[in-house]
Amino acid sequence: MQGLIDFGHVGLLGHSRGGEGMRAALARYRDLKSPWPKRIGPVNFEALFEIGPVDGQTARTLDAEGVAWNVLLPGCDGDVYDLQGVRPFDRMIMRSAEKQVLPKSSFEVFGANHNFYNTEWQVSDAGECAGHTPLFPPYPGSAPQRSTAENTVIPFFRAHVGAVKLGALADRFDPSRPLPPELTEIAAYARGHTANLRRVANFVIDDFRGKTGRSSRGVANTPYRLTQYMHSGAGPSHDRSQRAALVGWSTPDAYLQVNASRMPLRVNTAAFKALEFRVKLECHDSLCDQKMNPAGDVDFSVRLVTGAGNPSAPVKLSSVALVYRPVSAIPAPDNSVFQTVRIPLSAFGGADMSQFRGVRFVFDETPSGLVSLGNVRLVRAEAPLSTAPPRTAAGSVPAASRALPPAWENNQVVAVRPAVPESATRSGAGQAGVVEIELASTRRFPVMDSLPTLYIGDRAFRWSRFVAGAANRIVFSLDEAEFRQLPDVSDMRLVIGGAPVWNFGQFRRP
Repeated sequence: MQGLIDFGHVGLLGHSRGGEGMRAALARYRDLKSPWPKRIGPVNFEALFEIGPVDGQTARTLDAEGVAWNVLLPGCDGDVYDLQGVRPFDRMIMRSAEKQVLPKSSFEVFGANHNFYNTEWQVSDAGECAGHTPLFPPYPGSAPQRSTAENTVIPFFRAHVGAVKLGALADRFDPSRPLPPELTEIAAYARGHTANLRRVANFVIDDFRGKTGRSSRGVANTPYRLTQYMHSGAGPSHDRSQRAALVGWSTPDAYLQVNASRMPLRVNTAAFKALEFRVKLECHDSLCDQKMNPAGDVDFSVRLVTGAGNPSAPVKLSSVALVYRPVSAIPAPDNSVFQTVRIPLSAFGGADMSQFRGVRFVFDETPSGLVSLGNVRLVRAEAPLSTAPPRTAAGSVPAASRALPPAWENNQVVAVRPAVPESATRSGAGQAGVVEIELASTRRFPVMDSLPTLYIGDRAFRWSRFVAGAANRIVFSLDEAEFRQLPDVSDMRLVIGGAPVWNFGQFRRP
């Protein structure tokens, strides 16, 4: 077999924990004084593709700098249900250290579950697909879902790996380019993308990292007749470092103007080709009790502001992107995920870019709504002048039944005790500084890629182990200091992936 693999052009593919595993392999090979280059020789990593990955199951933060990178996010993932695989994108988009043009992207597939991206896992991890048509039956797999991987994984590697790269195939990861029919006939999608992480390629207007009301350029933003405007985190799916502007409205003349300068900004904008921002629709009122609208669930206009405050001609969001309500494998979705919108500057009629001041988001199409905006910037990346969004798929396959806890379920706290290391079991000595909480249920605890999470009040704990030989018993370990900080009485629940939550009622700290 020697000599059959070209280590000068290597791409890595990982599904589930294998996604973060690929990032770990990349980091370990590149580490200072790593033994791996000497053991396996020089390797030129060019690209990394992840499917439904986990993020943060190690103390080390793992990203994918120095390679082209994409993450495929199954919208109705019932295992890694919070779509945490988007978090490396959040972290990398904030950096500007790369010397090469190496795109990073996210590719959310609405209606897809976690397991059916291979043919080995034949039972669906998701019980439903809230608000969207599932691509999966309860079993034994889904050929349409696997096709969404075949039509992304293969083009991605052919575009970025090899002595001869077919760069045009990378267009399907760029949200300013239309998707091919072999994808649009199956499902709807939301794409995130940054073409270039070099500092000179991006002019940041607002990443919403400052206090509410002030842009990243230290200038006051202009909210008008909004029902809500707040700079905050971007939600549970996104990395803690990712910030957003949460914006609500109920009148057609409401807007948020994100400002780069109080006066016309005399910056050379000739090198910049497009306006880019990230957007996601949040659940509000009865939105998430309804099915997805194939024409998009929200619409608004975008204008550039130049000169003495003159707005350009508007560009409707729906003319360049379709934004849908959140999708989830659980009934109450909270895993809304950003998608990127890129609009060519030439589309904004009357905008004198030598007098640039800011960007105005005018909520004049959908009567009321709640959206998050992020990472507003001018970019060097090209965007075609006309990018009519593609038709979304209307087909469906039989839906899995909604997963609910069985009526006979009985959950209980077996014990709260000091931890006992194996070496001390005979003497009965406890492990200093660690408290164990053992839980049992008449419903088994599944082993999934998503770590079991015990919630006591608003505190989350993930350090756990299963009791040997018992699939319905699990033990969580807490630092004694953490345990003592818990309220005397708190609600307790256990979350494992997208499975129905195990409720343990009120926990009373001894």
